Amino acid sequence: MEVEYVDWGLANNFGTHIELNKNLKQYPKLHYKILRHELRHTNKPFSKQDLKNDFLETKVSSVELIKFMIKNPKSMIQILPFYWTKRYGLVYDINLILTYLIIVFIISGSILVGLSL
Repeated sequence: MEVEYVDWGLANNFGTHIELNKNLKQYPKLHYKILRHELRHTNKPFSKQDLKNDFLETKVSSVELIKFMIKNPKSMIQILPFYWTKRYGLVYDINLILTYLIIVFIISGSILVGLSL
């Protein structure tokens, strides 16, 4: 699969190619781990395998990732569940959308339970 280097985000698998942040070249270990992660994704919009890959089988150190993102602020677009690009239009990440919905549900439920006591 072809790899394209971009100025923004961290990494995305678009099925036909993978986009990686060009600054990852300066972090070979992180670059390798993120590329391997993206290669494990399927071409489906949503699958159990992708969900498992993102949440259970990630082999990328959170500390390394946070350090990279702080040093490269344009990479923080990766935490958005959807964004707009000229090339692809609306890009969305189903796994992130589900995660944020679960977080909102848990917080809302906690507030409702707290208010009813």
